[in-house]
Formats: sequence, C-alpha cells, structure tokens
Amino acid sequence: MLNLGWVDFSKSDRDMVMSVLRQITEPGAVDELGIGTIRDGFSNILFPGTSTIQTRAKYFFLIPYICMELERSNALQPQQFIDAMEKRELDLIDLLAVNGAEGIIGQRSRKSLLRKPSSIYWSALRTYGFLAEPVTMSEYARLLYARKIAANDQKKLGKHKAKHEDDATDDSDTGMGVGAFWRVPVAKDNWREDLTIDLTAGEAAFLRERICSMPDTKDSLLALVLRESRLDFTEYEDFSELDALQGLMPTEMRRDYSLARDFSRFIFGAQVRYNIIYSEGKNEIASELWEKYLLERPTANLSEIQSRLKPRASVMRFLKAFNASLDNESELDELLIRREKELKGTARAKLSNKELYPYNNNNVNMVPLDFRLPNVQRIVRDIFEGAEIHA
Repeated sequence: MLNLGWVDFSKSDRDMVMSVLRQITEPGAVDELGIGTIRDGFSNILFPGTSTIQTRAKYFFLIPYICMELERSNALQPQQFIDAMEKRELDLIDLLAVNGAEGIIGQRSRKSLLRKPSSIYWSALRTYGFLAEPVTMSEYARLLYARKIAANDQKKLGKHKAKHEDDATDDSDTGMGVGAFWRVPVAKDNWREDLTIDLTAGEAAFLRERICSMPDTKDSLLALVLRESRLDFTEYEDFSELDALQGLMPTEMRRDYSLARDFSRFIFGAQVRYNIIYSEGKNEIASELWEKYLLERPTANLSEIQSRLKPRASVMRFLKAFNASLDNESELDELLIRREKELKGTARAKLSNKELYPYNNNNVNMVPLDFRLPNVQRIVRDIFEGAEIHA
C-alpha cells in the first residue's frame, strides 16, 4: 500500500499527496455531490473575475483589440460581428502558439475550437471595468450595430454630430466616434506583429490597476496579492499555504479565507468516501486518506458558510447530514449514493450505474478544493512578469 500524508502533515508529505492525486484524478470531472455553489461562491469572493478555464492574462487585451478593429469597419449585423470576431480569435492561435508558449486556447483543437476566448473572458472584462457599459457580448454586438446604423443615417442627412453630443466620445477612447465601449489602451495598428502571449509593461500595469481599484474587486484577496506584490503567492502548492498571507488580510477577508480553507478540508472527506464506494473498496489511496481523515476530523463552520453564501437549503442539509454520519459508514455511504442520485438521476450516477461507469483504477474529483488557485496564480504571474516585478 502506498503511504500517504494528510494535508496538515509535513509540507513534503502534503506536496507528494497532491502531486499523486492530480496525476490520477479524472480531468474535468463534474461536481458529483453538488457543492459547486459553495466552491464557486468562495472563489468569486477571493478571486473575482477568474474562472477555471482562463489560461493567460493576455486574453484580457486580445479580445478588446479585435473588437476595436471590427468597430472601425462597416456596420455588421450582430451575428456577422460575432462570426467575424470568432474567426479572428482562431487566426490568433497560430500567431501565439510558437516557441513552446503555454496556455494558448485552441492550441490542440485549432480551427475546430468550440469555446472561444471571448466567451471565456467576457464576464471578467465586465468585472474589471474594461467595458464602459456592463453588457454581454451579444448586447455589445447589437448596440454597436444600432449605433453604426444611426451614424450612417446621420451622414446621409448631412449631419456630422450625434443628436445628443453627450452620448458621443472622443475617438481616442474607442477608435471610433460612435460609442465609448472600451476602457482599455488602444492597440497599435500593427499589434499583431511580434505578438506573444506575454503582457507588455503597459498591459500589466493597466490590468493590475483595474483589479486593485474596481468596486467589485478592490477588496479581494486577488487585489491584495497584486497590491502587495506577493511573489510567493505564485509558488504555493495548495490552497492552505495561503495561511502565510493572513497577516496582511483585513478581518473580513481573513474570515472568508478561513471559511473556504476549512470547508475544503471538511468536504474532502466526502470526496474520498465517494471514491471508496465507487471502487468498492479497491482504491487503496482513498482508503488510506479516509483513515487519516477520520483521525484529523476537519471541521467547517457550516452556519457561517450558510450566512455568507446562502446556498440552497438542500446543500446545507447534505453537509449537515454528512457531518452527522461520519461515525456510521453504512449511513454515510447511503447518504452519498442518495445525494448523487438526487443530483443526476440513477442513469447518470456513477455509484448507482457501475456497468456504465466501471471503476478502472481512476479517481473522481479526489483533489481538495483549491478555489481556482492554479488559474489565478498563472494570471498573477503574467502580471508580475509583465510589470517586471521580481524577488
């Protein structure tokens, strides 16, 4: 049997465990037990504007650059604009995927890429104030088309200014005189020349300033790390190592971080037990982790979590039932099996449909919740490198 340490043992033991689990856990596994609302709730509080499918910070600028190019063209109907946008996004893949560059979206799928960078980053562009108006991409395309048509009609009538001058902006803000859509430095006409996935110094400074100043982000842990230039943040192996930053955290932020950390430790037991049931006891790693979990008995303040995040009542009932069943493995296993059925139905539940989902020495979601930490570290590293912030 492989000897493994629990997350509160020595750092070398913990790092070894996490490394093994990441290598043998199914990638992209779904939220089997329905705790994603709590995971995402804490992620959005601590690291607003981020997601687990963001790869590199450069995309925060590539999307506006393409949009502003298209804004200068003739009026495009909304779907035409989106189609043109997506084509130019695909064209960037070959420009970026050179010299072993990491985090290029579509590097393997190329022209068959289904989810484009614009759909991945658009919400964050709104959160970070890159857009002057908090619109969706579809709304943006419709607004742009409407304003283009209105501007063309005015020209036909021999008018050179909008009826309401207050609605028009200086061309230097947007690259066009129709509407101020973007609050981002305007790219040079030849911005594709010598393009890399790395941020320029100006881009890094701009993104850092936005995250540190926008109302929805300035009080976050993400902003704190950037504001304080905490290079060590990019090197942490797991979420609990953020304990090193607690001395910098204001009271409310420290509370949120502690709630998230403790919840990750607490719910990891359910993830481990799920794998024991799924493997019918054959998963030796899960069995050893379960033994150590019972010795450690991590706890979470469920009442504070409920107050802070207001998850559905069914989620809280499950968490309280899990906590109450830790001393009764038969009852606990029945709870987990029933929970998965309630969420996915019998046909799609792995624990209830072994023929369709056989155990093949594979783990399912058996890595502690990290609240997007690896993705956030990559974004922060890009900003620090672009701004030339070194140890």
